Amino acid sequence: MTTLHPRPGAGLWLIPAAATVVHLRGELDLATRETVRERLQRALRHSTHLLILDLSGVSFCDAAGLGVVVGVQHQARPLNIVIGLAAPRPHVAKVLHLTDLDRSFPMYGTTPGRGTSVDRGRGTGGVGPDPAAAR
Repeated sequence: MTTLHPRPGAGLWLIPAAATVVHLRGELDLATRETVRERLQRALRHSTHLLILDLSGVSFCDAAGLGVVVGVQHQARPLNIVIGLAAPRPHVAKVLHLTDLDRSFPMYGTTPGRGTSVDRGRGTGGVGPDPAAAR
């Protein structure tokens, strides 16, 4: 079994199996923010140390949607839970980049069960393979 350690700056990123993953779909906006907030708060209560938001199914995201994600991140910090974002579609990734939120969250290219990913953001951290395990 490979031990996973944070390796900021590495190009290859894996999401550990121990992560809790929430798959978001549809629009993340003013109309859906309360439902999404409730779902993410529920996920926090049952989460591991890493909560990944799979954005691959998000077709649209506005400021209200981003506000929910940032708000949940603030709630997660005192619980020692890291919020990561995975597989944003190009237009959502662009919004994350323009708002510099891709610097505030670990960014993952794919979610568990979909293989290894290449870091697409400028995230400040992530989980990569243990270099000693490759020997």
